[in-house]
Amino acid sequence: MSEELLDSATGEPNGERPTFLTVLCILTFIGSGLGILGSILMVVGAGALAGYLGGAAAGGGLIWSILGLISSALSFYGALQMWKLKAQGFMIYVAGAVIGMASGVIASLSLGVGINFMGLVFPILFIVLYNMNRKHLTA
Repeated sequence: MSEELLDSATGEPNGERPTFLTVLCILTFIGSGLGILGSILMVVGAGALAGYLGGAAAGGGLIWSILGLISSALSFYGALQMWKLKAQGFMIYVAGAVIGMASGVIASLSLGVGINFMGLVFPILFIVLYNMNRKHLTA
């Protein structure tokens, strides 16, 4: 029988990523990956639309697409750092989530459409869940 060293405070094996953190990171990789892909497609689409409409009409869509790309990339990179159990990943993830939520609200208000509340609920939920796992992250 092999003897594992356990962390006395959490009961988790030292240096191992908890299962819940692993699941959160995988879900973030999937969501952020889709966000990056969607943002790239929107940037290309906005560029094509600008070519047809003369540029000004698609300019606003291009800005929101680029902000979405930045938000998704930061969230992905933050989750990647937390996957490696690095504490700085949490702050990077939070920055990406806040940029995504803020740009979504501002875009909704500027376009005169309703605010997507799921676009606010899920990032806040993930921030709370990641925060619960910060004790497993190291500097």
